[in-house]
Amino acid sequence: MKLITVELTHEDGTDFAAWSTTGEVVPAHAIDRLIRVLAETRKTMEPAFPPKLPLVIKDPPQVNGPAWQWSIEGDGSLVLNFRHPGLGWLGFRLPDVEGFHTNLVDVIQQRNLLRAEIGPPAH
Repeated sequence: MKLITVELTHEDGTDFAAWSTTGEVVPAHAIDRLIRVLAETRKTMEPAFPPKLPLVIKDPPQVNGPAWQWSIEGDGSLVLNFRHPGLGWLGFRLPDVEGFHTNLVDVIQQRNLLRAEIGPPAH
């Protein structure tokens, strides 16, 4: 295993990560592994991510129009997979398919009501 040193800096309102190794180019799979380890570590830290999305979100979405796919597991649970350009395919197992369906129908109905009130989106 090669040693990777990572430095996180913040300049002009933007975060940057710089890394160095023993003179070799860091392969993508090493960065993927580092991201997985950091994500696993973050799961154990406080404060935890809130279980519900905050009402006010300050940052715009990170991915516009991500690729996605779904599958059904043997136990009947739904798996939604979304492709993040920096993190790869992220899978979310939803055991309560009916609850997800009800929520999705509610979201679509609310969106349609809003569109009827404010008109179609401008292009």
